[in-house]
Amino acid sequence: MYTVSRLQWCALTTKPNRLRWHAVVRFENLKYELNKDYMHGNIFIKSQNDKYSFGADVELAKKVEGSVIITPHVQHLVKGEYHTMVNIDLDTCKVDPVMSENAIVRTIAKESTKFINFSLMCPYNPGRYLLNDFTLDSESPLLKLIPNGKYKMELKAHHYPTPGSAPIMLFMYSVDFELYAAAS
Repeated sequence: MYTVSRLQWCALTTKPNRLRWHAVVRFENLKYELNKDYMHGNIFIKSQNDKYSFGADVELAKKVEGSVIITPHVQHLVKGEYHTMVNIDLDTCKVDPVMSENAIVRTIAKESTKFINFSLMCPYNPGRYLLNDFTLDSESPLLKLIPNGKYKMELKAHHYPTPGSAPIMLFMYSVDFELYAAAS
């Protein structure tokens, strides 16, 4: 398990009703684990010119097909307790995440396609998989779906090579983040 315990900030500018405000995102407590039999690389948060982003640079060593179940789990802190917003299993060999029935999953998938060099659907062939500088900007539809506040997000991927086989963990990551408006 890798832990990145840096505190990160992201300032986004938009002009609703001609008033200038910033949506600020703070990332912390990034943890991830990659199945070394399948892949190696890094998942990270980076900063460049006061713009913070999320990224991954992973080398997949062998073909992954059959069923790949992605489980996003997003929780929002409300009145001192975390409440689940998203917790679904999505078989990326059967359903394109961009077509998910869940609006948050669908929007995240659509947004992420701007930053990746691979298909969100399986099969996943050996090679280098990149998530280049995923960030939220003032035009992001996610800012309309996700209210200000504190969140916990976890993403797990399990591979089922054949029907009925035991799951094989491919990767997991978790990150805490806070989204809020700050006047400028």
